[in-house]
Amino acid sequence: MNCFNKLDLAWSQGYDGQRLKFIDKKTVISVCGCMMKFIDTTTGKEKSHRSGINPYGAFTVNPASDLIAYAEKKLNPSIQIITFPEFEPSGVLKDGCMMEYVDIAFAPTGTYILTCSSLPDFKLSLWDYSSGTMLTTVNVKSHPGNSISFNPLNWKQISVTGDQSFHIGSIETSNEKYGIKLSTIDLPDPTAVLGPVAEQKDIYLKKFVPSPILTAESVKIASTLSPLHNKYKDKLKKVAPVSHCWAVGNCVYVGCTDGQLLHYDTTSSTMSVLTNPLANSKGSSNTDLKIKEEDEDDKLDSAQKILGKGDLETIEYYQDGLFVCGANGKLRLLSLDIVSPDVLDCWDTKSVISSLAWSTAYDKILLGSPNGIVFSLFPSNKNADLNTLFNVKCGPMVGVDFVSPTNSQIISCRKNGIVQVWSAETAAQLSSLQLGSEVASLACCQSSRSAFIGLSSGQLVVLDLNTPESPRIIFEDKIHRGSIQHITFDMSGKLLFTGSNDGHVIILDTRASNKFKCLGHIDIKGEVTGIASLHQLKVEKEWCYLAISSVNDKGSFITHAKIPVDLHLQPKEAFDDDTFHMDPNFIVRTDAQLDFVASSVAMVSPRNMVTVDAAKKKVVVFNLTNDGKIAVTEKVNGHLLKGGSVVISPHGKWIGSFSADGQIIFRSVEDAQNSVSIPCHSHFLGGTSFLKFANDGQQVLSCGKDGVIALWKWNYDSLVTEEKAIVLGAVDASRGRYASLLGLRKEQDAVLQNMTALSALKSQDKTWLEKVQAGVQELKDKTFEPQIDELKKSISDLRATVLGMIETNGNVDDIEQLKRHEFTLDVDERQRLLNEGDDEIESIKESVELENLAMLFLKELIKKECWDGMEVVGRSLVLFSGDLEVSNFSIKKRTEAERAEVERVLGVYAHEKLEEEEVEFAPKPKDDEGEHEEEQEVSASLYGSHAKKFYAKSIQHSQFNLHSNQRKRDQIELIKHTIVHLKNTFNKEFDDVYMSKKQEITRVAERVDRIKQILIDLKSEDDVVIPAFKKIEIPESFLVVEDSEIKFEKYLTPEQQAAQVEKERLEAEKKRLEEADNARERALNTMMHGKLEIRPEDELQKDLEKPDFMLAKTEAQWSEEEHKVAKEFEKKEKHLMEEREKYRKALEAELKKLQTANAEGMNSFDEKLNRLFKLKIEYQKTLNQEELKIVRLSRSIYQQDYLEDCDSELSKPLEEFKQLKLRTQEEVAEIKRSIDKLRDEHEIVLQEDRAIEKQFKKDFVDLDAFTLEMLVKLYKRRPKVVKQKPQNNETTSRSSNPFYVKVEDPDKLFLEAMSELDSDIHKPEILEIDIWERFIDARHIKVESELKVKHHNQKIQDLNGFLQRKLEEDEVVKTKIEKTFQHLNELRDRKLKFLMNLEIQLLLKQGQVEVDPGVFSTKFDNALLIHRSVIEDLNSQIVTLGEGKVSAMIDCKDYYKNIHLLEWEHEKMQMEAEDLNSKTRDVQTLRVTKELQVFLFEENNAQRMQKEIQTLEKTIKLNENMHQRKSLDKKRILDRLNRLIKEKELECAILDAELKELAVSLVERQQISEACVDDLVPAADQRMKDIVARRKLVDLAKSQSQEVAVLRAEVERLRMKTFPALVQHN
Repeated sequence: MNCFNKLDLAWSQGYDGQRLKFIDKKTVISVCGCMMKFIDTTTGKEKSHRSGINPYGAFTVNPASDLIAYAEKKLNPSIQIITFPEFEPSGVLKDGCMMEYVDIAFAPTGTYILTCSSLPDFKLSLWDYSSGTMLTTVNVKSHPGNSISFNPLNWKQISVTGDQSFHIGSIETSNEKYGIKLSTIDLPDPTAVLGPVAEQKDIYLKKFVPSPILTAESVKIASTLSPLHNKYKDKLKKVAPVSHCWAVGNCVYVGCTDGQLLHYDTTSSTMSVLTNPLANSKGSSNTDLKIKEEDEDDKLDSAQKILGKGDLETIEYYQDGLFVCGANGKLRLLSLDIVSPDVLDCWDTKSVISSLAWSTAYDKILLGSPNGIVFSLFPSNKNADLNTLFNVKCGPMVGVDFVSPTNSQIISCRKNGIVQVWSAETAAQLSSLQLGSEVASLACCQSSRSAFIGLSSGQLVVLDLNTPESPRIIFEDKIHRGSIQHITFDMSGKLLFTGSNDGHVIILDTRASNKFKCLGHIDIKGEVTGIASLHQLKVEKEWCYLAISSVNDKGSFITHAKIPVDLHLQPKEAFDDDTFHMDPNFIVRTDAQLDFVASSVAMVSPRNMVTVDAAKKKVVVFNLTNDGKIAVTEKVNGHLLKGGSVVISPHGKWIGSFSADGQIIFRSVEDAQNSVSIPCHSHFLGGTSFLKFANDGQQVLSCGKDGVIALWKWNYDSLVTEEKAIVLGAVDASRGRYASLLGLRKEQDAVLQNMTALSALKSQDKTWLEKVQAGVQELKDKTFEPQIDELKKSISDLRATVLGMIETNGNVDDIEQLKRHEFTLDVDERQRLLNEGDDEIESIKESVELENLAMLFLKELIKKECWDGMEVVGRSLVLFSGDLEVSNFSIKKRTEAERAEVERVLGVYAHEKLEEEEVEFAPKPKDDEGEHEEEQEVSASLYGSHAKKFYAKSIQHSQFNLHSNQRKRDQIELIKHTIVHLKNTFNKEFDDVYMSKKQEITRVAERVDRIKQILIDLKSEDDVVIPAFKKIEIPESFLVVEDSEIKFEKYLTPEQQAAQVEKERLEAEKKRLEEADNARERALNTMMHGKLEIRPEDELQKDLEKPDFMLAKTEAQWSEEEHKVAKEFEKKEKHLMEEREKYRKALEAELKKLQTANAEGMNSFDEKLNRLFKLKIEYQKTLNQEELKIVRLSRSIYQQDYLEDCDSELSKPLEEFKQLKLRTQEEVAEIKRSIDKLRDEHEIVLQEDRAIEKQFKKDFVDLDAFTLEMLVKLYKRRPKVVKQKPQNNETTSRSSNPFYVKVEDPDKLFLEAMSELDSDIHKPEILEIDIWERFIDARHIKVESELKVKHHNQKIQDLNGFLQRKLEEDEVVKTKIEKTFQHLNELRDRKLKFLMNLEIQLLLKQGQVEVDPGVFSTKFDNALLIHRSVIEDLNSQIVTLGEGKVSAMIDCKDYYKNIHLLEWEHEKMQMEAEDLNSKTRDVQTLRVTKELQVFLFEENNAQRMQKEIQTLEKTIKLNENMHQRKSLDKKRILDRLNRLIKEKELECAILDAELKELAVSLVERQQISEACVDDLVPAADQRMKDIVARRKLVDLAKSQSQEVAVLRAEVERLRMKTFPALVQHN
């Protein structure tokens, strides 16, 4: 099988949007599965290169050197470097990473290549690919990169972008040593405003300012806060770079996922945000930026407004702007304005764009799409438009096959429903068709140019391929309920077998003349995994063999059958029913079980088959014996991954297998052990999905889930004679089949061409088999229709009879009734329903049990945490009369560790106290009582709480001695210990009150029993309230579920129901026996009326019985004796009533006493509870004070830990800087040594150069002095090197490349100029030719020596420059160390101050705090703590001075009072004078009118007013009459005007018509007037004269009106002279 090594890749097709690269002006490279494609963009020709056994990873190109570098996808990958177009190996880079290279880049000059690896090493490495050595590497684990590039104008400058990072690096060289220095650029946040990005300031030394509001929760989460700048900075949300490109001017453009476009200038190290869809314009403070934003409002093509998320996934630099594109499919050209770029041009591809690639001449750009499309664009052309370079579609391949019979076309199908037809020779796509439905399988028929496609919906589609450029859908039918996973043709070209997971294999006729009729089906249990057929043309022409592999719950099976080729001509005996199910005996069906899972099957001979053991990854060859058993003949190693399938070549000699590992393996049937593996598809994307041999065996097709289709052909030139004979044997075998199918193929192709094409696929509900079954059932129904009608009638009668019986049964007695189920006729159906009900009940029961179990578990957790884990359970007490509720303090149980910690702290405290007593033991003097109270107050104030008031033995450290964290933690434990004791102390008081309430309830209950009896005796219906504990006062009740709380009836099992029935029976029997003849109870009822004790009050309740005569006779009929008896009865009755009244009063008095006792008892308890509530408030206040001390101590511990962390974190970079300082010093020393060494070498070279010059004179000593001097001048003469200008053709070819710089070697130019001096033109005439040649050789030696000296000088200069940079780095490191030392010292100073300045909690009385309260909390930052005596002395002085000031103010007040009184009197008199003057003035200026004179001289003004009123009333009536007459006149006028309006409207309509005619006449007159312009000049002059005359008249009218106004004013003045003048006196 070594001949399969001679299978060469003819071509491959497939593109999923990966990177594109130009290797020259017209050839572009793309990765296609395990192949690399080279496409000529001008001619469209393609060439493929196959990698080794691993798929391609990252790759890059070097057009200047025609080199391609690619990484393999495997563990410990290497980088292969090959030449183009020879594909010869040029180098290998090994041991660069462990798993995968994410990017590779060639340097623009030199033999350098840069690589970037992914996890786990995350390394950035620089290589010399000429020697295959790694020059240097740097770790980027903190900020991994995924894209790298060199600066096209400076190979020593690189950029690296990652998902959350952006780096700029520089490559440093020193003699033969290299280094990479990376600088991480701080990225802006996603909402950064447009413009320059502000540098983030260091927050190492940010002052710690705790929140004034402290809570226990804040203390808990405080330790999780990140205190340091680097940690904080890394957690900030930043923009996510996704693409970048270099631009002219040493700047980089960076595109981000959310649409932010960044610009970074490496010269000034500044970052700017050019566009940001998420920018908040309000945050901008740049005035110029605001002006620019206002100007942008008028622009429709502003990049800030247009670009959005996903628009910058790929960017490329161009001389006219920046090309950007992304997921929206639009390619945009942005201007290079770093303030606000604009969109200069836009092209819509209507497809996602994932890659851009410039040609080497920068005249063409390619756009790659994940949809399998590549567009080309010539931006330099005016009105450039997009062109489609190729469109191979995209999607996982599910099938591929050769189109019979010539194999010149190939059809492929993708899972998304795209069908493509390819040319096998040129790899060109001839056509494509979208089915619009998901596809599962594909196969081509040998007997016609047609393709059969199986859809996931179960439909079978047939395509006519007679015209490959336009395939047609000619047939569709739904034949399976599930997806059609397998389509297999019989080699006779007449039968087609399809398989699915619905348990059927359908057999169809492949001939179009028979309309692709379904002929039959075979039932298969489980899912079909493979179908194979075999037709032996020369042995059994009329039969074909079928093998089916399937998998179900019981295992894997092989089904073998023998099917007639002309199945449509077979009799009905071939089927066992009317649904065309194949008779197992007719087809000789055999089912054999395998001991492994078979994923496919192929047939070598009728009984010899090949399959794949999916689990063990083996290829199995086995025979099927006559008794239906499997005999495995051979097991060989298969693929690397589980699963896979096998296929057999058409001539049955070769086995091909494929799997998810992406390889195809070939082996011969005779020698299955030897195999050849060919990598074809990427196993990362799912591997190979289908493999197909050509009918003549000369070509092999493969397709994969990576969307790639590949064609493999034999390389006959490399085949030896024996191998060529084996290969050509397949051709010989195919000739017979071709000849046998020739006639059938012509006939079927003609039929196909005449069939009508379907416009679109239609969805169908029923499959072919379901339709057949429905037809069979319908036929049966028609055949047995009379019997069915008769049965329906009988069933109807029977139903009526049964219903009548049920109705009769319901009317009889219960004992005679039958149960409902006894009327059931279909017992099996009833049993099925009962079983379903039982199953449903069981499922519900199980779910309820699980819910109950979950509730029980939750209950146990809550009980364990809140009940069992509590030392004192929370309990409350409530007033008898009121809503006041007082609860105790719940205390949680301490763990052993907590107890041990408390014991340890108490022991340490006791030991410290003993030491203090030993060192400072002195008796304290007794002071007076006042001083003692003051000391207690001071100690309580400094203690920070009133804990000692309630717990005198409370022990705590002094608040002035809490310097260390350990002492603070011990203090917290002591405070907790005090809190527990305080809670226990209060709980004791609470328990006493609780017991008093319990006793009081007991006493009240006893009294209530007596009260109830009294109320019964008094025949009162008043309610008696019985006090009891509420539920909140008995927390134990929450753990007990009462029966009254359960609202549902309890479910009883049959056993419980039987036990309950038995219990009820025993109780009934006992009761019956008790109700039988009981002598004791009968005697008690007879003699004592059922009572053992007679109470006096019961006797008082009895009424006296009247004598019979008092009831039978009237009082007149009584005898004397009867009168006596009646008097005696009345006397007794009166006495009984008096006794009853006495008893009632006694009961009322007792009732009142009992009620009073109950009320007093409950009031007494309420008072106790009120006192307890006040005590609870005091305890709660004390506990809050202690807890506040804990919170403050916790915060102090956190602050100290924070400072310690800052110290340690600042010490770490300090150590790193020190190490860096040492390394820098070592490098500086080494560079200095290298410089010294080079200088020594340079001195040697200089000496050699001088020796060469001296030797020159010695060599020509035989010449005369004149000739020698002339030769010396020529010896020292050197040409002036002038840089050559680029040629015209070179200029045009490089004009579009913004990075093109022609680099010319100065040494080469110098030597070329020297070669011109060596020509005979410059030879002096007096010199002989041999001397001139000697001179030229000597001068060449001198020139080489001078170049050597020059190179040494250059090396020394480079090293000096490198040394200077290292010294600058050393100075920078030194500065960082000093700055870090300074920060560290400042931090330690602050830490020391924090340790010394303790925070003390003080208790101050009301009035002792003089700080103004804030809005939320009082701030004591600038407050002072002053002794009380100082304040009291100051207050006494203030009081003394205040009293003196008050007395002085009183004297001043009395003095000013008299002054104000005099001023008031003076103002009063002035106001009276003014009032009198005003009255006099009013009298003098009063105008005497006629009305006033009439009023003064008329004696009866009332009569006069009455006359005037009457006159006015008459006038009003007259006016009303006049108004009515005028209204009528106006109405008449209005009617007349309305009629006039209508008339005018008619006139207007007539005038409109005339207007139209006049308009026409006007136009004619205008035309006439335009023709006679000269005649209108006199008319214009007349018009001018009229205007002048009118103007003069207007001016005259204005002057006259002014004169009239003056005259009117004069008349008014003269009229005013006639009025009398009254003199005014002041």
